[in-house]
Amino acid sequence: MDTPVDNIRKHISAGKIAPVYYLHGEEGFFIDEALDLFAGYLPESDRPFNMFTFYASEKSPDDVMDICRRYPMMSDRLVVIVKEAQTAGGRWLNKLAPYVASPSTSTVLVVAARGENPACKEFINAVKKGSGVDIEFKKEKESNINAILVDFLNSRKLRYEPKALEMIREYVGTDLSRIYNEVAKMSVALGQGATVTPESVESLIGISTEHNNYELKRAIAGRDYVKAIKIAKHFTANQKNNPWVVTSLTLFDLFSSALVAYYTPGGDQNIAKALALRGTWQLSDILLCKAKYTPWQLIDIISLIRRFDARAKGNGSRQNAYMLQEELIMDILTSPGRRS
Repeated sequence: MDTPVDNIRKHISAGKIAPVYYLHGEEGFFIDEALDLFAGYLPESDRPFNMFTFYASEKSPDDVMDICRRYPMMSDRLVVIVKEAQTAGGRWLNKLAPYVASPSTSTVLVVAARGENPACKEFINAVKKGSGVDIEFKKEKESNINAILVDFLNSRKLRYEPKALEMIREYVGTDLSRIYNEVAKMSVALGQGATVTPESVESLIGISTEHNNYELKRAIAGRDYVKAIKIAKHFTANQKNNPWVVTSLTLFDLFSSALVAYYTPGGDQNIAKALALRGTWQLSDILLCKAKYTPWQLIDIISLIRRFDARAKGNGSRQNAYMLQEELIMDILTSPGRRS
């Protein structure tokens, strides 16, 4: 799947680089990846005199504009990268407006801000006026993480077993930096062309092949009481490696997906499409859950998971989150369902 970084890469390759880029948003991984692209834009021999990288807090807006107006030395371009602009604030950015509204054609100015966009309307309008590029890196949707993980594995020329893919996804969560680092670690250890198996995930990332969210999801979907409770108790005894938040999200996704499957007409292909899955191979636990629980039970369980999430965060309860999690799993397995 294409990302904003892929679009920047295409523009650079095509020689269509803009004079100003404003990179901002919640997804810090892609901001860092984009900054690496700009840091490597100039040939290494041109960088000592034509590449400037600093944090916004280190320079005044006037200093930045003075640097941007310099002429390149023995190079076609000057590249100026300003990091962490959110720490300087919107007023600092707005003071750059005169330059970015009429930027030097021989300079590439890249300004990056993480998190919520500072109040800098004057600066943003000036970026657009000066033919600059304003890119927001939004936090990736939960439904996109599997596709991104697969892209990371493919980029490292790694094959993978479906169970291994699910184990990585459920253990690491939605933090793209962590996902990328774990994939990089496996690539080095296994080598290009290798297949990532549950066993290699266990040895390299430290996830038990027996006690993880993938196995818990399957046990609960199949109403395997003994195995589900065994895994829940393992999570309680090993809390650091088994965040309750990840388990909660895993269970919510399982039961909400099973409910969608109940009311999606047609076969497995239609269900996979309705759930935005990459293929029907991802449906096994969902279809098992659909077969073992009635729609009323699914609705009741989704409500139980929401209640658990609130209580685990301290809303209406002071009990340990992992004790509450064990209670939730027992309630799920014994849910009678409701008809009112």
